[in-house]
Amino acid sequence: MRTFISFVIFVSSVTSWVAAATDTAFAKPSYENFDSRTRKLVQKTNYDSWSKKPRKTFDINYKTDIPKEFDARQYFVNCANVIGDVKDQGNCASSWAVAVASTFTDRLCIATNGTFTQNLSAQNLMSCGDDEKMGCNGGSAFKAWEFITGTGIVTGGNFDSNEGCQPYKNRPCDHYGDSRMTNCSSLRRTPMTICREKCINKNYKVKYDDDLHKTSVNYITSWTNVIQIQQEIMTYGPVTALMYVYENFMGYKKGVYKSTVGDLIGYHHVKLIGWGVDNDGNEYWLAMNSWNSNWGENGLFKILRGYNFCSIELLVMAGIADVSQP
Repeated sequence: MRTFISFVIFVSSVTSWVAAATDTAFAKPSYENFDSRTRKLVQKTNYDSWSKKPRKTFDINYKTDIPKEFDARQYFVNCANVIGDVKDQGNCASSWAVAVASTFTDRLCIATNGTFTQNLSAQNLMSCGDDEKMGCNGGSAFKAWEFITGTGIVTGGNFDSNEGCQPYKNRPCDHYGDSRMTNCSSLRRTPMTICREKCINKNYKVKYDDDLHKTSVNYITSWTNVIQIQQEIMTYGPVTALMYVYENFMGYKKGVYKSTVGDLIGYHHVKLIGWGVDNDGNEYWLAMNSWNSNWGENGLFKILRGYNFCSIELLVMAGIADVSQP
């Protein structure tokens, strides 16, 4: 029997967010091309197993004094550059792996007080972190977190970075209509769904087994608990969140995204790094996307907080970095 998850759509007569004009956001695509391209960047997800996972409800270490505004880049200053590094998933529905790897990178940096600053490998998660081996066709962020706890992941930088054990294999591309970049839909995917327990970067001299990094525990936060999500971010660092994606989200430019237009395209994973309140009193999450820094507000976006808008507060995942490893 399939489990259905309810979510809230909040529509306001006042628009506080701005979408880019169609001709600049989508490089003059027809609706059919737009639909085809965007579906390659998002995915379908089976909620059945996730709904049965136990939820984290309490942590004795949680910070309780929650400010009106918070930005992890400003709070965890030793890891500001690590947290602020916007990724590009390319022509690949790999946000599940990219968001998890980026979130864990942030948390490991924070747990080591800025000592660890290497990127952890989204490519390693795409190849090994979900037993369905879907790679660029989507995957489970929670299975990726479980994989990190049980097995660990290696380092791996951005495309063509020559950084770490398993760098990312899909090149950056145009998600928003920038003619200086290649359109995502014209690029071939490099899925890498075969799990390779060795470093594919020949210039990286650390052995695969010695390069693995783990969490001591992984979890999903309590159901749509805004305060707990805030406490998680303040105490341990950014978190991974799943959201529904509608057509108009692709053209987001700035402001608080709080109304949906068009079809539901699929699901997408992002990184929550903070929150705030705009001049109109709209409470929002500060989220980081993985469509490079030219999309949205320098790669980030604000989304309505407190209404489980687009299910952003329903499946919030994380893990605590294990710093006992040598």
